[in-house]
Amino acid sequence: MPGYGARYWAERTPASKRPKYPVCRGELSADVVVIGGGLTGAIAACVLARGGLDVVVVEADHVASGGTESGSGVVVPQPAPSFALTSAVLGLRDARTAWKETRSSALEFASALRRLGIRCEAEPMPLVVTAPTREVAVALRKEQAARRAAGLPTSWQTPPALAGLIGTDTAGGLKLTESIGIDPVRATFGFLGAAVKAGARIFEKSPVKRTRFTRTSAQVVLPDATIATRGVFVATARPGAVFPQLRRHVREFEAYAVVTEPLTASMKRETGRRATILTEAPDGLHWLRWLNDDRAMFVGAPGPIVAPRLQEKVLVQRTGQLMYELSLRYPVISGLPARWSWSTPVVTTTDGMPWIGPHRNHPFHFFALALGWHGEAFAWFAAKAALRHFTGAGRREDSVFGFTR
Repeated sequence: MPGYGARYWAERTPASKRPKYPVCRGELSADVVVIGGGLTGAIAACVLARGGLDVVVVEADHVASGGTESGSGVVVPQPAPSFALTSAVLGLRDARTAWKETRSSALEFASALRRLGIRCEAEPMPLVVTAPTREVAVALRKEQAARRAAGLPTSWQTPPALAGLIGTDTAGGLKLTESIGIDPVRATFGFLGAAVKAGARIFEKSPVKRTRFTRTSAQVVLPDATIATRGVFVATARPGAVFPQLRRHVREFEAYAVVTEPLTASMKRETGRRATILTEAPDGLHWLRWLNDDRAMFVGAPGPIVAPRLQEKVLVQRTGQLMYELSLRYPVISGLPARWSWSTPVVTTTDGMPWIGPHRNHPFHFFALALGWHGEAFAWFAAKAALRHFTGAGRREDSVFGFTR
């Protein structure tokens, strides 16, 4: 029977093997306060602390919980499914900058894991964007042409080439080699550990009630503490109750994830090399990742936020839907049951780009919100941009995902 509501990444690292941090109490001060102890906050804490700033991290629950342990652990080198559509919205120059910065951030993210010795099962996993029909393939070739004209490296894969790689029929697709797969929970612990070594202080079970500011500084107010600071890095994915006025900038929905039981030997022979991350054009609403223990992780079935009384029923329905859709792509695994299934929050924007940067109505704050389906590369970009912002070394490129776009 599926473990409805159980999360694969959470169960792989039980509570007994997780680091524990105290509750924040008293009067403190810091150069930067990071609100949120998920992967985005952990990366920010590491980058800011190693950049010479005094950092405090406050997490409302336990670190690496929430969106981090419900994610897919996929670091992708592109900010949106379509460069052509993004160019039409942002303009060619800003779209090109967004793609180049995201690709660079994905590469730097992988390099940081190696440099810091973070053990999170990181491994290269090319991203393949497939065309299910000839009509979609024609549109995808135009997308490739638009990217190449902008100087963005993108290779086309023919149906025979993809058949051997992914083990299913397509009309062709794009292949990007800079993506990686990780265990997001263990990656979070690794970045937090590196942050602590650099002097950061981490607190759990310390929800932020509000932030306030004067002309010269800001305060982060918690139930049992107040932190004086000149910088606040907001890594909460959604605006939440602390920044309700920013809700108009985001769109929230729920997606669902399943992880199967291990594939049998005969299944493995007919499912390709199982070393890729797969999504389909034109929308990229479903993502498939093969895991090290011969399981498939399939994420998709997006829909509106579900009322609590309906969550269990909807989760059962979405689990069945995802397993059916997965079997259509790989008939050989039809009948293979799901072992885990859960809902995962997705926060994005109308144009699909994240909100990263300062906001004029919130002095001393730097936001990393609405990072979308796969925000790991965005999280790295946000951390580096925040370090430049708080040290007065910002670049024009840092505003590509900002509130002023």
